[in-house]
Formats: sequence, structure tokens, C-alpha cells
Amino acid sequence: MNLFGQYCTDLAKRSGDMESMFRHIWLRVTSGAICALFIVPGVSARGHKEHPYRYSDVDMPVSLAVGTVQTPEFSVASHGYWIMVQVEVPLSIQQAQFRHLQCMMGVTSGGLDTQDCSSDDPQLRADWAVWDGEHMVDQGSSTIVGDGKIGGHHIFKFLGKFRGESGRKYILKVKFTKDGTPLNVANPHLIVTKVGYE
Repeated sequence: MNLFGQYCTDLAKRSGDMESMFRHIWLRVTSGAICALFIVPGVSARGHKEHPYRYSDVDMPVSLAVGTVQTPEFSVASHGYWIMVQVEVPLSIQQAQFRHLQCMMGVTSGGLDTQDCSSDDPQLRADWAVWDGEHMVDQGSSTIVGDGKIGGHHIFKFLGKFRGESGRKYILKVKFTKDGTPLNVANPHLIVTKVGYE
């Protein structure tokens, strides 16, 4: 007899009848399901609110070292699109470390909000251009303050936006102009997603 069969037999002997045994098993299964749904948030609560850009048109890991990265060719709908860099925020981060990460990403609001930043911040500096074949569709540069969002366990730095047209194929080139390699431990991703999904 297997272990489960032995368990059922022992339980039936202790309880005196099969109805009690099945009630006990049902209670354990139901309790486990309730725990999975409500007590452990990672099981069912992940989705749009924790990572609003999960289903972006482009989402690729990048190094923030000085140099140029290029996306594969991608298609979009006729819509506005954000270009952004996302980094992960560790669960165990202290407040001072979090502020430093904001400074390095350039997502502070300026003024007094930058008082804890160093003269070397932000370390994320980039120029970008969107291409349709040989035609440059749009271009821009990152700002040194603002244009950021903090959500779930991520910080997003908006580099700029462009207008896409359906039926066309685009390539995004991002030139990181400052050494942002200290941010590489935060698993940076380059993201292109629809305006309005933020």
C-alpha cells in the first residue's frame, strides 16, 4: 500500500468512518487553495499592476556601458510609443540605497529631491533614434531629472516617445553616452510600449 493509502486507512481507523476521512482531506485541499490565492501574493497577484509593461513591443536586457544597442526590427500599431529603461529594485533595499538608485537613474524630481545625489548622477544618459529603413522617424535624449516611474519592484526611466504607424517596421538605436555599468546589477531592460499603458 502506498503512503497516501496508508494515511487514509489510518485516518479512517482514527475517525471511525469514511465520511470523516473525506471531510478531512477536502478541508486540507481547500485550505491549501485558499492559502495559494490569498496568503501568498506572488501566486495570483502578479500581472498588470506589478509590471505594467510585461507585454511590451520590445523588452530586451541591455548593458548600460558606453556604446550603442540596437533592437531587432519590430512592428507597431498606429499609436504613440514610449522608449524606456527599466531596472529591478531588490526587495531588501534600504531607503538610502533606494534614493541612490533613483539618483543613478535620473528619476528624481529635481531641487531638494536631488540633495542626496552625487555630482556623477545620473549615470543613465542616453541618446536614441527610431529608424524605418534608412529614414529616421524620431530622435531624442534622456533628461537628467524627472521622466520616471516607480512601480512594483521596478524603476522606469522614460527616454522619450515616438509615433508609430501600422504596417511599418522599426529599429530603435540607443547610444548610452555615460558609463552606467554600476546599474547593470539591477538587470536593466530596454522597453518600447504603447503610450497609455503606464
